[in-house]
Amino acid sequence: MGLIKGVMAVVPTPLTEDEESDVEGVERITDLLAGNNVSMFALGSAGEGMNLTEDVRVATARHMAEVNDGRTPLLVGGGTFSVKAALNYIDKVADTKIDGIHVIPYDGKVSGEAVEELYIAIADRSPLPIWLYQNTTRTSGIPIETVQRLRDHPNIAGCKVAGFDLRLNQTFLALDREDFQMVGAADSQFFSFMCLGTACSSTSTAACFPELLVELYEAIQADKLSAAREKNRAVMAFLKRIPKGAYRHNGESTAELKYLLSRRGICQDTCARPFRSLNAEERAAADLVYADYEHYLESGELRY
Repeated sequence: MGLIKGVMAVVPTPLTEDEESDVEGVERITDLLAGNNVSMFALGSAGEGMNLTEDVRVATARHMAEVNDGRTPLLVGGGTFSVKAALNYIDKVADTKIDGIHVIPYDGKVSGEAVEELYIAIADRSPLPIWLYQNTTRTSGIPIETVQRLRDHPNIAGCKVAGFDLRLNQTFLALDREDFQMVGAADSQFFSFMCLGTACSSTSTAACFPELLVELYEAIQADKLSAAREKNRAVMAFLKRIPKGAYRHNGESTAELKYLLSRRGICQDTCARPFRSLNAEERAAADLVYADYEHYLESGELRY
């Protein structure tokens, strides 16, 4: 696969009303992102991977890989704390064009040594490259000494860094090297990670607004700091208008993103329980955001 560059979308999982994989929705969101040259980080926490059955996760991963067909890098989630469960899942998707399996260890009580053993056991046996997922908002995190050792494993390709401690993030970013890629995370940190030299950073809102985040990435790549800073300020101000009520309930922006995607005709806004969808007031607020996004797509003017 090589180095992943640019914008990586954290992909919400399109679902039917009975919480099965929405085949047409998966096709449309994959085409939307690949068509904008945006790589994909699917079936993670914001993709409700922990709320879905294995059958739904496997069906979604396989269909995304088929539709994407190698157009853009695709990482899919295998979050667990069971080595056997992770390997069973990987075996069911291993014959597809998936570029890597990202694994978050969901048991926050175990030691760093146990986390290291988990990754080694999976990476030793997996036919697909494994990606570490350092997420201190979901788990206790992976000790940096563990990541330093794991990056020497021939089947561990990189690490996505979430969390909002800039000093800690910078320490992890320093582990980046030619054979082990560090990737940033979060809408609000996209600009910061890019300025710190990461080749790729993930963002949830790129799943529904890929054009906007690609434009921000291109502004940063133009190497004109003042113009890029101003673009980032405008983009962040626009994104802050998205209502956050469901986010506070779910712990992820899944419901907000799915509703905005439903306005684009991409998928339904169904969430996997216990996540909830937007209420009427939140939908009305999101409608205003989406109307201004349509204006941006038509005119290039971002109203924030």
